[in-house]
Amino acid sequence: MQTRTLETLVRINQVQSFSKAAQLQNMTLSALSMQMKALEKELNAELFDRTFRPPKLTPLGKRIAEQSGKVLKEQNTLKELCAPDGELVGSFRLGVIQSASVRLLPSFLRSVKTRAPNSSFELCSGLSEQLNEQVSLGVLDAAIVTRVQGQSSNLHFERISEEEMCFAVPAAHAKTAVDDLPNILPFIHFRATSGIGNLIARSIEAQTNKPRNSIVLDSLEASVECVKAGLGYTLLPLPDILRCADESLHIHSGGARAMSREIALVTRKDNSDLRWVQIIVGFFKDIADQSASRDQSGSVEQQQTIAN
Repeated sequence: MQTRTLETLVRINQVQSFSKAAQLQNMTLSALSMQMKALEKELNAELFDRTFRPPKLTPLGKRIAEQSGKVLKEQNTLKELCAPDGELVGSFRLGVIQSASVRLLPSFLRSVKTRAPNSSFELCSGLSEQLNEQVSLGVLDAAIVTRVQGQSSNLHFERISEEEMCFAVPAAHAKTAVDDLPNILPFIHFRATSGIGNLIARSIEAQTNKPRNSIVLDSLEASVECVKAGLGYTLLPLPDILRCADESLHIHSGGARAMSREIALVTRKDNSDLRWVQIIVGFFKDIADQSASRDQSGSVEQQQTIAN
């Protein structure tokens, strides 16, 4: 019995869908179906009720899937026990928010290649609320997300870094006070259903002078480009502004009203005490610290360029 087959069964139980499980397992639907039929033959048991379309797990199938999940966890535990102290060993399903994936993921993969050669990662990207749900369901082992208040009680968050949120405005409005911007320009709002968007919405709601017009976008890069084109102003994490900034854009720090977003590794609480969680957090903290140093230098250079 192959562990890959057990992984597929567990995934079907998690998402309750053959087609979605096939997509997540990087398989064709027909290959997944054949794999499950072979497992049923090997166990001499009906795991699925095929009178339903798509097939549903039988009560026995659910018990087998739950037990398979325990077997897979124990497999990684055995690998951890045999690993030298501090070494990451095993296979992990990791989600990363899109903004962090651009800045942190390449360095993380390079770090893993040299510091944890006996580990492997199945990666995906998405918005924070989507990744939180997948971790809660067990589809992902962990995810890098923006932490916001009021999230699921079965999730555990390990802080990786904190990033300042800043206003980005067209250079022509560099001397315009933040409180006066809503009277002059539309506000470019990154989608409110995202982790960053949730923070932005709370900040805007707390302002006395709220934007009169808003443009909602689902891309951080597009938001900054619209600012550079003079189409409005926005509020985003400083590193995401700096990635696309040039002389056509000015950055207003929050000053007395400064706010930040917290990037964290989210896991299920029943996984939070495992050694691999702390090792992965350590990798990302090292990378985030290096990135923050570069961003700080870039911010100073960007402001000096505008001043000149």
